[in-house]
Amino acid sequence: MSDFPAKLVSKLGSTESIIPLGVKDSFNSYGFTSCAFNAGGNIEGVDKFVDEFGTEIIWLFGIPVYKKATDKTVYKLAEISPEIDVRIVQDRNYLNSSIKYAPTDEIKKELTNASKNISKTKNLAAAKFLISMFLTMLSYLGLTKLKQNMTKSNIEKEFNKRMNLDFETKPVRSKQDKKKIYSVRKNTTFKDFEQFTSIKNNNPSFGSKIKKKQVEEFMLNPVKNMMGLDAVITGERLYHARTEGEFKEYAIKEGSFLFFIYFANQIIQNVLEKASQKFFKIPVSLDAKFLSSDLSSQILKDKNMQNDVNEFSEKYKDKNSLNKIYKFFFKNQDSIIAKAAKESGIIETIKDKNGNIKIDTRKYIDPEKIYKLVNDLKVYINSGKNAKEIKSFVAKVRGLKIASTIISIGVSCISLGHFLPKMIYAYRNKLQDGKSDFHVRTEYEKELASRAA
Repeated sequence: MSDFPAKLVSKLGSTESIIPLGVKDSFNSYGFTSCAFNAGGNIEGVDKFVDEFGTEIIWLFGIPVYKKATDKTVYKLAEISPEIDVRIVQDRNYLNSSIKYAPTDEIKKELTNASKNISKTKNLAAAKFLISMFLTMLSYLGLTKLKQNMTKSNIEKEFNKRMNLDFETKPVRSKQDKKKIYSVRKNTTFKDFEQFTSIKNNNPSFGSKIKKKQVEEFMLNPVKNMMGLDAVITGERLYHARTEGEFKEYAIKEGSFLFFIYFANQIIQNVLEKASQKFFKIPVSLDAKFLSSDLSSQILKDKNMQNDVNEFSEKYKDKNSLNKIYKFFFKNQDSIIAKAAKESGIIETIKDKNGNIKIDTRKYIDPEKIYKLVNDLKVYINSGKNAKEIKSFVAKVRGLKIASTIISIGVSCISLGHFLPKMIYAYRNKLQDGKSDFHVRTEYEKELASRAA
């Protein structure tokens, strides 16, 4: 497996990458847009296209773009490096080790500056998250207003054309009449397109009941960022649903969407990994980038490497001695564990002034990922001991890794892009006695007809 396919498979199987989210959402957007054109014609099709693909763009790129903008402005003004993971500065021993073993003088300077401004560094990290989330929410609310006004205009134009009405020749209505026409009909299912109020109480809460680690992960994990944003989008869609039918469709769609986007993929992947281990005696839990490297074969041949893995597992099994783990990696950057962690993307690297690849000490080393990596390596080594040919065994592991990743993400893509849209529109037909009409259009045309009478 060459470098690019390995990286792609690694990203598609990652729980911290937005790439699999984008792939699955693209299928979802295409499926719903296609069904909308078939069911409700051009008006619903365009409405759904703007809603689905517009939301996808904001959803995928909103937070990263606003975070980058914060890096270039707020962080620059504060003279703090945005490259420093805030989790490092919260552990003084870890921070001191990061400074001591910094790969370049510039990185040492950045970390030293952060060590003198720990409160500022923490506050900037929180502000960066909140600013990017808030601006992304505003962007989505703006898209909603744009879409609803556009659809309203399209319905009016088609209605006028069909009824041969020219409202421009009508006398100008009084402000009171206009207010009456465009007011929200509280006793009906149709909510006026002009209604656009802000969502209240959607700011993330960092109450004392939430563990510190969970808050940090929510702030720093891109996928958890997206999950929080999705909760806001779901609430907004339900709150601003224009008809009762649209509310019910969104309720079913959003619940199913959240499951297949965030949970189904990992559940299926775990089941396939366990099945591979049980029936084929082949472990596929290691990262695809590691399995594509020469290290994946070397570790099965080299007894010293295998002993190093077992020794590390025994020496650092106490999860309370985390500082020893950080120091181990900084001091032993060429150890088998460090190399495997680098290949797997757990440890980030940078070139020093001599062009050597070193650990970037500004980036956080997650001990939980290290423990999992070591356990996976032990299983991998034990499974490979009985292999007649190491090359053939590694090839099988790579093949099953690719297959399990494709199957797990494929199930979600098919479900989101085909079965879910079909289910939603079948549900609409049932609610509307076999009709697939665009309910928003139907309700608004009733209002236009009563207005023209």
